[in-house]
Amino acid sequence: MTEHNERVQQSFTKQGNSFATQPWTSDQERIARLVASAHCTGTERILDIATGPGYIAEAFSKVAREVIGIDLTDAMLTIAESRRNERNISNLHFRHGDVQHLPFAGNEFDVVVCRFAFHHFENPATVLSEMVRVCRRNGTILVEDMIASEHPGRAAYQDKFEVLRDPSHTRSLPLGEMLMIFRNAGLEVETVAMASDLMPQADRWMSTTKTPPDRAAEIRSLLEEDRLHDFSGTRPYLDESGTLHFHERTAIVTGRKFR
Repeated sequence: MTEHNERVQQSFTKQGNSFATQPWTSDQERIARLVASAHCTGTERILDIATGPGYIAEAFSKVAREVIGIDLTDAMLTIAESRRNERNISNLHFRHGDVQHLPFAGNEFDVVVCRFAFHHFENPATVLSEMVRVCRRNGTILVEDMIASEHPGRAAYQDKFEVLRDPSHTRSLPLGEMLMIFRNAGLEVETVAMASDLMPQADRWMSTTKTPPDRAAEIRSLLEEDRLHDFSGTRPYLDESGTLHFHERTAIVTGRKFR
C-alpha cells in the first residue's frame, strides 16, 4: 500500500454516502451519456476500474453480458455491493484491487471504463496501460474525467483548490495530455466529447469531503479571485441567490485497442 493509496482510501472512506449521493456522481443523464459512448450490443464483458459506489458498473450491467467493478476503498465497495443486492443484479460483481496492478489476465474484457478517477492517479499512463493490457484486441477503452487547461499555470491554479478540498487529488490532465497517453498506450482515439455542464455548488462540493474551515475559506478566496480574473478557465460565478459555483470541464475519450 503506497502513501498515496492510503490517502485515497482515507478520503473516500470519509466521503462515504455523501459522495455517492452527489449529483456529479449519480446524475443518470450523464451516466447514460458515458454508457452510450461504448456502443454495447449486449454480449460484452466489461471492467469498470475505480468503480466507487458502482453507478457506472450498474448502468453497464443493463446493456452487457457481464460487468466487474474494482476499487481500492472498501467503504465504496460496500455501497456498490449493497446497491447490487437491493436490485438483485446477477451479471454484476465487485472486487477489491489496485488499478495499477489489475488482478486479471490479458485480453479478458471487451470494454474497460474509468470515470472521474484519473485525477486521483499518481501514474495515469501506468493505469491506462493496465486497462489496455486486460482489454481484447479491437476492444474499447473509455475514460471520462475532469479536464484542465492546456496552459500549465492555469491548470496549476485549478489543481491548487482541488487539492485543498481533497488531498487524494493529484492533478487534472489537459485534454492534449490525455490524448497523448492514449496514443502512447497503443490506442486509436475514436471519439472525444467535451462538456462544461458540470457546475458544482462550491459549499456542497466542499461538504462532500468535509473540508476543514480554514481550507474552505482559502478555496472560496481562490474561486473568488478566479471569478474576477479568469485564472483557471473554470469560470466561477454567482447564481441569482449569490451562491458560488464553477464549471468543471469534462471529457469522454474513447479509444480502440487495434493490436
